[in-house]
Amino acid sequence: MGRNKRGIRSIWAAVGLTATAAGALVVWCGCGDARLAGHKIRSATVRSVTHYGVTLDQQATPEQVAFVVLRAIRDDVSAKSKEEREAALDKQFDICAANVLQKKNRTSMPRDEFVHSVVYHWAPTVSHYVGDFETDWGRAAARLVRTKPNTDSKASPEETEVYMELADPSGDPKARVVMVIWMVQDGGFWRVTHLGFDSTRRSVGNKGMSNGE
Repeated sequence: MGRNKRGIRSIWAAVGLTATAAGALVVWCGCGDARLAGHKIRSATVRSVTHYGVTLDQQATPEQVAFVVLRAIRDDVSAKSKEEREAALDKQFDICAANVLQKKNRTSMPRDEFVHSVVYHWAPTVSHYVGDFETDWGRAAARLVRTKPNTDSKASPEETEVYMELADPSGDPKARVVMVIWMVQDGGFWRVTHLGFDSTRRSVGNKGMSNGE
């Protein structure tokens, strides 16, 4: 299957994250060794990293993590060489919730291969819209909107979603979409599990949202 957003299928019946995530459009994950042939398999480690001038340590906000992953995906999609693309992928693997993903692994794939299959498909999931991803943290912070803390005692404080409204490259205002970046706490760090789109929204609005820098 090609790297394009129209080929997306949900992996979360296998990975099993939140009900909210399962109800949205999420990433497609190849489950088979043949799909990994020829690809560099990284062993992702959750740790403090600095990319694009933003340090993603245990004090970093979900919005900062979102900015970095989206800029890395933009660099991935626009890469002019294999080296540029590998560097962009390195950044994406740096901010994936590798340990959490492995705990949700319901396949027979080893840890590193499974995590690779998830992260490798982040870019094609949202590639149609990368032209509207911000490359400046200040501008990105004004557009990234996080869900407000849930007062439901049963809700997990270790999960959150960050939303961003995106323009379609066609310029058609009716074609705007709302992208979602799902995150969890992994070893005290906010890290990404997957990306997709909220099919119930055409704009972010303010309901149940908070804007934070």
